[in-house]
Amino acid sequence: MLGKALSRWTLAWFASGLAFLLAALAMAAFGLAGPGRWSGGWALAAVHLFALGWLCHMMLGSLIQFVPVLTARPLILPRLALPALVLCGAGTLSLAGGFLALNGWPTGALLAMGPVLLGLAFGLAMLMLGGTLIAARAWRTGDGSTVLLALLALPLLWATGAGMGWAFGGIAWGAALLPDGLSLHVLLGAGLWLTLAGMGVSYRLFPMFLIAPDRSGPLRRAALIAAVLALVLLLGALGVLLAGGDPLPLTAGCGLACTLATGLYLAEIRRIWQSRRVPAPETNMQWSRAALGFLALAALLTAPGLILGGPWAEAAIFLALAGWLSTLTLAQMVKITSFLTWIQVFAPMIGRAKVPMVHDLTDPRAAGRSLALWVAGVLAGTLALALQVPALFDMAALALLLAALLHGRELIAIRRLRHLSETARPAGLPPMILPPSDRRSHHDIPRPASA
Repeated sequence: MLGKALSRWTLAWFASGLAFLLAALAMAAFGLAGPGRWSGGWALAAVHLFALGWLCHMMLGSLIQFVPVLTARPLILPRLALPALVLCGAGTLSLAGGFLALNGWPTGALLAMGPVLLGLAFGLAMLMLGGTLIAARAWRTGDGSTVLLALLALPLLWATGAGMGWAFGGIAWGAALLPDGLSLHVLLGAGLWLTLAGMGVSYRLFPMFLIAPDRSGPLRRAALIAAVLALVLLLGALGVLLAGGDPLPLTAGCGLACTLATGLYLAEIRRIWQSRRVPAPETNMQWSRAALGFLALAALLTAPGLILGGPWAEAAIFLALAGWLSTLTLAQMVKITSFLTWIQVFAPMIGRAKVPMVHDLTDPRAAGRSLALWVAGVLAGTLALALQVPALFDMAALALLLAALLHGRELIAIRRLRHLSETARPAGLPPMILPPSDRRSHHDIPRPASA
């Protein structure tokens, strides 16, 4: 079961990610990012609050929870989850603050410190996640090998980002990565690290939520081979760039390999969807289809974006980050938060009292409204980037901010069991974010008043 091995700090990772998401969207809504504004310090801060603070926090927190599910064994060194969270948050804030030095702020030291903190955070996360996957020989399964490949891209993502960040601060060795290394950095982050990790997790989550057969087949193996090819081509492009050559042909080849891997992944998800035993999928799976649609659009725009740049590239990146990855994350957060809350509160009561179902903890209409607004914001933002209309992008960012706030309110309602009747709620609830005290056993949790 999803929450059988409950990680103590999963909800803290999620809460941190949501806080960074709100900060990034607020900055964009105030006109600090968008068409024609990406080179400024405020825009770079907003982009990294979104990509590192929101998406990386959510992905690492999810993997800390799900890698034990993928491997059917406990996480190695689970106590590293909290220091990794603290370092990742501090590194993200340092990097974002450091970019403001480009606008004249006296924060240059933060730009040098941010990559160091993030490198430590990623190292701790890789010890936990990579160590567990290797110990379980996870490369023998489609989902495990996909997550392993994603983890291989993470240090490369850090290295390219650190090099460019330090180059902004005047350290010479990273200057070779500017400006052509930016496309490689984006491919590593959105195309390999985050997307491959999302693919690996969804290979296990989608069959679980759709009650479909979960088996690794030729489509997964072919998608993995295409992803390996993309990583090899990207490494080649990085080597050519550092040697002073033109990396565009290899970069474009990497983009095409990513598009191929995406197509094979979508074909596999279609197979899973068609074999489902759930006649009416729940809210999290219904809106995941929108995320998959955004993934397909982003994949189609990847090669033109790499070759032509400009609005094509901006639209492709926005579709990947805000459309595919964020929509999938927000949709699944509803179900995951319900699962984790149910495990914490009601699993110990089984056999001693009547307990609600997991879906009783959620209001599907409220979750659906916030996700619909998010999808509308993504569509508007993509159009604004394609047409280079800053005012439309500001309106889209405002819609996304409102959607995130509404979604956050629903997640709080799930944690506080507000969708249950008074008689069905326990007298005491676990902390909103922090783990319950180890001294409190499951048997100490009060029964519902109706028991």
